[in-house]
Amino acid sequence: MEINNECELLQEIYRGAKMGDESIRLMLPKVDNARFRSDLQTQSRQYQTIASNAEQQMKGMGQCPRELTGKEQTMLWMSLQGSTLCNKETSHLAEMMIQGSNMGIISLTKVLNTFGTSTQNPAQADPAQNQAIGLARSAIQDEENNINRLKVYLQ
Repeated sequence: MEINNECELLQEIYRGAKMGDESIRLMLPKVDNARFRSDLQTQSRQYQTIASNAEQQMKGMGQCPRELTGKEQTMLWMSLQGSTLCNKETSHLAEMMIQGSNMGIISLTKVLNTFGTSTQNPAQADPAQNQAIGLARSAIQDEENNINRLKVYLQ
């Protein structure tokens, strides 16, 4: 699948950021460790900024981002509740967040790698030429930084 529509790339960036922010919103009531809570709140603000940037770029194109569906939100809630039913340890919660960040990296990388034409490699494109590519790269870098920050909680 080739994605040549900048709006599709922005939609994936928006969706991933909204999913990450919603995950944190659902997880925070289960967090007892103050430092971990602070790290999650920092990550949440990053997601909100990324989503806002993607939304602004889409609106600049005359488009509006699609919000998470009720089904997506329900599946996220059920998954989080099931995964934390018997284990609310900080290490387990951090592992869940790391897995979510990894899924975000994979999803965005796939979309980024199919963006444009077969002769244009987005990994080598100048982000200044395409704000959506720059935002996708920034979101991936943020996810990698989040993973590194959360590793200290793994036991």
